[in-house]
Amino acid sequence: MDDSITNPIDRQSELTEFGHRALSGFTLSDLFLDAIALLKRHLPIEDCGLWQVLSDSNTLRLVAKPQVTLQSDPIDIDSRAYPWLQSFIQSGQTVLIMGQAQQLPLTQPQQVSGFCIPIPSPDLPLGLLEILAPTPQDWSNEDLNFAHCVAQVLATAIRRKRSETLLQTQTQILEHVATGQGLDAILSSLCLLIEAQSPGTVCSILLRDAHKQELRMGAGPSLSSEVAAAFDHLLIAENVGSCGTAAFRGQAVYVEDTLNDPVWADFREFARQHNIRACWSTPFFSQSGELLGTFALSHQVPCAPTSHHLNIIKTATHLASIAIEGHRVAEQLKQKALFDTLTGLPSRDYFYEQLQRKLQQVQRQQLEGYSQQSEPCHFAILFLDVDHFKLVNNSLGHNVGDQLLVAIARQLEGSLRPQDLLARLGGDEFAILLDGVISHQQAHGIVQRIQQSLTKPLQLDQQEVFTSVSIGITHSSSLYQQPEELLRDADTAMYRAKAHGRGSYVVFDETMHQQVRSRLWLGNSLRYAVKAIEQGQHPFQLNYQPIFCLHQQQLIGFEALLRWHHPQQGLISPEKFIPIAEETGLIIPLGQWVLEAACQQLSVWKHQFSTPLTMSINVSSQQFLQPDFVDSVRVLLRSHQLPGQHLKLEITESVLMEPTHHVTDRLEQLQDLGILLSLDDFGTGYSSLNYLHNLPINTLKIDRSFVWGIGQGQDQIVKTIVALAHGLEMNVVAEGIETIEQMQYLHTLGCELGQGYWFARPLKPEAAKQVILSRSTPANLSLPIA
Repeated sequence: MDDSITNPIDRQSELTEFGHRALSGFTLSDLFLDAIALLKRHLPIEDCGLWQVLSDSNTLRLVAKPQVTLQSDPIDIDSRAYPWLQSFIQSGQTVLIMGQAQQLPLTQPQQVSGFCIPIPSPDLPLGLLEILAPTPQDWSNEDLNFAHCVAQVLATAIRRKRSETLLQTQTQILEHVATGQGLDAILSSLCLLIEAQSPGTVCSILLRDAHKQELRMGAGPSLSSEVAAAFDHLLIAENVGSCGTAAFRGQAVYVEDTLNDPVWADFREFARQHNIRACWSTPFFSQSGELLGTFALSHQVPCAPTSHHLNIIKTATHLASIAIEGHRVAEQLKQKALFDTLTGLPSRDYFYEQLQRKLQQVQRQQLEGYSQQSEPCHFAILFLDVDHFKLVNNSLGHNVGDQLLVAIARQLEGSLRPQDLLARLGGDEFAILLDGVISHQQAHGIVQRIQQSLTKPLQLDQQEVFTSVSIGITHSSSLYQQPEELLRDADTAMYRAKAHGRGSYVVFDETMHQQVRSRLWLGNSLRYAVKAIEQGQHPFQLNYQPIFCLHQQQLIGFEALLRWHHPQQGLISPEKFIPIAEETGLIIPLGQWVLEAACQQLSVWKHQFSTPLTMSINVSSQQFLQPDFVDSVRVLLRSHQLPGQHLKLEITESVLMEPTHHVTDRLEQLQDLGILLSLDDFGTGYSSLNYLHNLPINTLKIDRSFVWGIGQGQDQIVKTIVALAHGLEMNVVAEGIETIEQMQYLHTLGCELGQGYWFARPLKPEAAKQVILSRSTPANLSLPIA
């Protein structure tokens, strides 16, 4: 390792370049080797290996390691032989290597120090990075964070490559259908392509017999002749293996262990003899709903399908349906390939094709010069992303989310001109090609028309949903050569629009690249500032905003608010650095420091004054979901001799979007410590009232935007929130109170607590102490009270 290039700026710069390469045309094998080289340049290590978790969720395959040839037979490891590896795959947590017990078989005996970093995914890890040093090392948080960032880039690249490969599979199969290849050949090709994307699986397709209640062998190129013969003439009935049962039920049957599942009770000996230990089968249907057959993936070890498998199965069954309905004409097949099935809009591929034609027209005119017979080709691209779509999906359900996408598609269509092209790129992303747009004003007029059309509520599944879109705009230019470049810049502008707030739009310009660099600088500075805390320095400080009882006009506690004073830039707003802290994971150590500092201050006031006070502290979702979060809070209460009821933790609605049992368990553990729990900024997201009813929340906090709207049309919303909280036996705190009218209205509604400039601004500790000494009433602060 070259010590001359291991400073944090170089490390971050190379990590950024690595991320750019992962989004370009690099192959995964090259990217894997680049990742290892990057780690070896910036970490004190001797060796590094990259292992992929195969489809069975148990086998690890070596995919990159210096001085190891991987061209011949693959090097696989069964994790079931290593308990620590099984635990690693299930938990997805970093494992420190302290000796031989945590080493993989290829590790050299003298290498006794290192760690294994997961390549993360929403369910099981995609693989692991084994990082080894010849001597024991005291790994720093920067080292671990750096390795985690490399793993995250790899995860993004792998998922992207999977999506590309799946799209390629779809394209290949559709081409086979369109060129009139035989059904057997098409289905066999589909099986082989799917198996290549999910190493360790065996794929089979069974077709429904047109005259009998049974399934016939359609394709299974990797099946043995005995298994293929047994699957032929399979009865469609309950408990006839995975496929017969799936066809009978008309729904997917995922058997994780054939030797223990009743679905395979009559076929266990056959499964044991032929080493079929897991079998996931999904029926597929014609457009009219007729059962066409089943698609199955089987494994030689017991295992459950991951989200990747489900995506593969979904695509495969869709393709099998298209292939079997091959009597359709070529135009119908083209419709399937080029149009989005949910919204009916053109797909990404079709949009790229049309955009490429427009770019070629611009380039041709640049080469030939504009003639009097041809009008100059001008156009603009709009990149649209639905604001807070994930919250809609998670709180109201994916069915409502799909309905929302369809409704938005119809609204967008109604806002465009006949010559404009609207497409759904995927997920909640849309793109529009505005043809013949010469000036920015023309594009802005259409954008404003789009946003105006979305101001009305959408009626979905008997619910009204308000939504908006963030829009990035790019204009045609001879500098653009590929559709990806146009969409990339429009995407950049769209993210800038999101930063401006919901329903905004931004036109791309070159200054955005400078702003990206500025954001990178801010992230690096924040990393240094967090590191300075560990070295005993104080780049951050807490201010304390008083919270008053509205009924008695008496101080009941404070909210701790984080402030950052940069040595060169001065005071940096939390609105700027908190999002970056969340993106980089720095919010976890920073949030822990806030907890410790606030508890220490509360302990000082507790010993100085007899007045019992509460301390409200904001907790990010990342910090809240840390495995040791509850233990760290318990230690803080014990070390500062604080009763739990003096601490109030404020969580945001995004925490409720996590799996319910994780949130509930964590909240109940905190409640057992006596800690009060508050839901911050209530009403700004899409909280599920069902979750809210079942979670042990003590307080709802009304967002300042609603408080400021009192007397300006928001009164009923505030009244509803207060009534809802009281109905759920919670109290209410309103933030942002700035006028006596706001305070009086909230008091009339029965809102118990309030904070804001009408009472006091956030105060430094000494000023806050004076508030406590003033006998805790606004009157003694020389402030007006009702």
